[in-house]
Amino acid sequence: MKYGFVIPTYNNKYLLKNTLEALNYQNNYSENDYEVIVVDDGSTDNTSCYIKNINKNYNLKYIYLERTKDSCRAKTRNQGWKSSEAEIIIFIDSDIIVKENYLEELDRCFSINKDILVIGNRLMLGESYTTDDIINKKIFKNNVFDSENFNLLEFRHFLYEILSYNPNVNLYNWMQVYSCNMAILKKHLEKIGGFDENFKFWGLEDVELGYSLIKNGVQLIINSKLEVLHQYHGSRNDLAITEEKISGYKKNIDYFLAKHPNALTNVNKRLIYKFFTGDLPVDTMLLSLLNMGYEIVKINFIDHSQLMDIKSNILNIDSKKKIKVVINDYIEDTDLDLWIQLLGKTKYEIKYYPMSKRIDNKSLSKFLKMERAKKKYNEFN
Repeated sequence: MKYGFVIPTYNNKYLLKNTLEALNYQNNYSENDYEVIVVDDGSTDNTSCYIKNINKNYNLKYIYLERTKDSCRAKTRNQGWKSSEAEIIIFIDSDIIVKENYLEELDRCFSINKDILVIGNRLMLGESYTTDDIINKKIFKNNVFDSENFNLLEFRHFLYEILSYNPNVNLYNWMQVYSCNMAILKKHLEKIGGFDENFKFWGLEDVELGYSLIKNGVQLIINSKLEVLHQYHGSRNDLAITEEKISGYKKNIDYFLAKHPNALTNVNKRLIYKFFTGDLPVDTMLLSLLNMGYEIVKINFIDHSQLMDIKSNILNIDSKKKIKVVINDYIEDTDLDLWIQLLGKTKYEIKYYPMSKRIDNKSLSKFLKMERAKKKYNEFN
């Protein structure tokens, strides 16, 4: 078994049913290629009966865990990947819809390098869909990336528009790791012990997993085509933290900082709290928006015959000069995106942009305006 989807759930049977239905339609894959493991963290809504017989093209395992004082997302996900027979573990949530090319895109990544952690983005749906909408593909036809649709885009789309789709540009790239859409070899999870089950409350267990994996030599890869649909079930604000979650979330922050005291060196603890809770503008800790003193080298990839020359030119750039390279990929059907990321940290900054994912100025301006509002608010708090 090559791939194993691990899906934690709790009293979410309606959205989960859609999630499982979508997994039936992976291009060119059969039940011998992937399995799906649902780990039920003590649901009381009769989830097991509701999703029975939903799978047609894969093997479905259903694991029910009794609720205890030790119940947490980390424990639920660990139970899932440890029960899997797959080489590569995929983590998605029970409100996620994957597209037909999902496993093909993972194959594109893992066929080049196995020691990677692959993450993708979400499109945030603004209305509800049924299982029939998945079968007849209405949900996919109605929801494609649209740079002008602000409400469809998630936080990371805007972050990548500024930083680019090369995580090596980001000093704290592990902060981009969310377990709603990511894949990693099982052996790497075994090496670090999986998710830390001391994160008892909401949040950070996936970010900490990303930090630990990267610290242990795993390369973070952003696959811009590995885009899933986040089903509508309330507020669109995917980063909002409700009041009842704040107290537990801060305890998780304290635990993270105690476990990894060097993860955020030279950053004031007060700023760390504000950043993790979404009250701090992203550019305060993550972004370097000024290009003063740097020579910007722009490369437009518009013809397949350019590929080898572009790679050669990147490798031969004079690292002694203050240079930032910006690569605009108009083709997006080669390995250029992966090749750039697998270079790791370079002496000069390489920004990579798949042109189909660029965000229009209006939407970006709206996002930055919201970020500036955060900054203004926090000057008085």
